Amino acid sequence: MVGCAQSPKVLRYDTVSQVYRLNGDLDSNSYQEIANVLAQNKNNPVTIVAKSNGGRLAGLEGAMDAIRAHGKVYWIVPSYSHCYSACAVLGLSASKIDGALYFHSIFSSYKNTTFQLMGRNESVMNRLISYGYDKNMIEQLFKSVNIYKKLQFKEGVLQSEDNVQ
Repeated sequence: MVGCAQSPKVLRYDTVSQVYRLNGDLDSNSYQEIANVLAQNKNNPVTIVAKSNGGRLAGLEGAMDAIRAHGKVYWIVPSYSHCYSACAVLGLSASKIDGALYFHSIFSSYKNTTFQLMGRNESVMNRLISYGYDKNMIEQLFKSVNIYKKLQFKEGVLQSEDNVQ
């Protein structure tokens, strides 16, 4: 029997601090890991400490819905860490956020050219708007593929919005 390569787990439980650590690039397997952890802890608060450059689109919306439906996910991005792209979208799906989230338009690259995926942008944007976020703010987050929009949160409250190149 030939084994299939599996992507390494990006979500690990830290028994000392009793948090889940999200570390690495995200894909459909890591999104499923997140949904599984939330299903196993459906009546308990879950804290996720994030460090990720983002990842792929496939499975993202399912993980967004799992985080939002759980209702007790605390998303932390420490000052020494980062949370870009898909990681930021997941963070914005949480019930409480602490740290900086960096957004850009959803895109695909082909032959060294970047294409904005408008239909997928709209799907993710509409989900975030359905979570109660301001439509204009969400539209600004996904406006460009190469200018990041930074949202800074402290104890669940939006502190600032900035453009970052």
